[in-house]
Amino acid sequence: MPRLVFFTIHSTTPWWKYLGSRIDFADVTVLSDLRGEGDRCLVDDFCRFMAKGDAAAVALARFGDDGCADIILRCRVLRSVDRTLALRMVGGMTQAIERAFDELDPDLVMTFTIDRYVMDVMARTANARGIDFLEMTTSIIPDEVMLMRRGRPVWLREPSNDEVDAAVDVLCNADFAPAYVRDAKRFSTRQFWRVYGYYAVRGAFFNFWRFFKRDRFNIHYLDALKRLKHKVHFADVAALKLLDRNWEARLAEVPRERRVFLGLQLFPEASMDYWLKSADMLAHDDVLVRYCEVLGQAGYRILVKDHPLQFGFRQRELFERLSKLPSVTLVPYDVPANLLIEKCAISLTFTGTIGFQAALAGLCSIATDPYYATENHFLHVRSVEEIGGLVERLKRWRSPDDLVATRRAIMRHLASVSVEGDYFGWRKFDPDNETACKAVEPLARSLNEYLPRFLKSRKTAA
Repeated sequence: MPRLVFFTIHSTTPWWKYLGSRIDFADVTVLSDLRGEGDRCLVDDFCRFMAKGDAAAVALARFGDDGCADIILRCRVLRSVDRTLALRMVGGMTQAIERAFDELDPDLVMTFTIDRYVMDVMARTANARGIDFLEMTTSIIPDEVMLMRRGRPVWLREPSNDEVDAAVDVLCNADFAPAYVRDAKRFSTRQFWRVYGYYAVRGAFFNFWRFFKRDRFNIHYLDALKRLKHKVHFADVAALKLLDRNWEARLAEVPRERRVFLGLQLFPEASMDYWLKSADMLAHDDVLVRYCEVLGQAGYRILVKDHPLQFGFRQRELFERLSKLPSVTLVPYDVPANLLIEKCAISLTFTGTIGFQAALAGLCSIATDPYYATENHFLHVRSVEEIGGLVERLKRWRSPDDLVATRRAIMRHLASVSVEGDYFGWRKFDPDNETACKAVEPLARSLNEYLPRFLKSRKTAA
């Protein structure tokens, strides 16, 4: 029987184990990098290889200088620590994963979206052995999931016309918002300090816990530490004072065709760190400022609105840099994104849902490597060099003559890479809860139907 590995992360192991029990085409092993979790754990091997002294050399031997640099650059933790330590962590985890793969001999590996070096190394190791590494994430279509490889969606099926029309109706609703942002509604200074205080305490706890668990270099524990480069500090509350409550007056100073809605997204986050091909585009703040400088010099007014889930995590430096540009208006958190889409003619983002919604609304949607962006319906900017020519490309852009047909084309692509399943079923999952278990069944059916096509070919491998 084929062998399937599910890689779990913190708080999701019971869900992955139950999902594995519902897979009928393969033997499933749940692999973990947290001590005591899963069917097999990487921790002891990782610690042993880290202690040997040659872990950094192993990393360079496996991936080369450029490969190691890319692994470090894309991991929000590794890029904050000493390079020698980062290389040791990469080398130690590589050897731990190789040993696990030697024993488990998987035909397919699957997990959530790559968002840390452990998963990145696991994907590279699997691919070197001819094993497919699939990531699962939520689809914009409610109650559906997608499979992808480093942010590139995997085609799964040909949707029916009725499915496409139903998806268009749901996602073009004026009140539509992704499930993961609907409850983010509190944006006061008091709330900032709540968030700051909670994560300060959390960071201190995990700093103790990583030693208590004898796993001080575990990525999950290190990711909580407040000293990482992307973490907010006490003074970052000043960013809230830069938001312009008079943004509507600023908006009215230019006609709609000169208004750009720049919707910020979570950062650092998988859709930035691991989905963007160009390493230059990973310089998040510098790229955003460059966009605003180019557009501002051409007479555009840029309305910048932060992602609601980024509240309490945004460092003030970006807002300070943007606030100094006369063409930029920083919009308060509580302004609905749909309202800004309605009032602007152009949307600018990297990979976020805002770009998708903007295209459905008929805006010129500027985006970089998102899974939903079809070639003919979005304005793609895939490198920093291309930003300089953006204004000329905007002049040549033409709004769709048939918005209904455009919506259906965009939605057909999204539906073709989406299948039934509740991605968020892992939240507080209890295997003894009948309702929670039933909620897993649609996803299990989808995986049983579609995953077999990705199994490693033993005949080819031989």
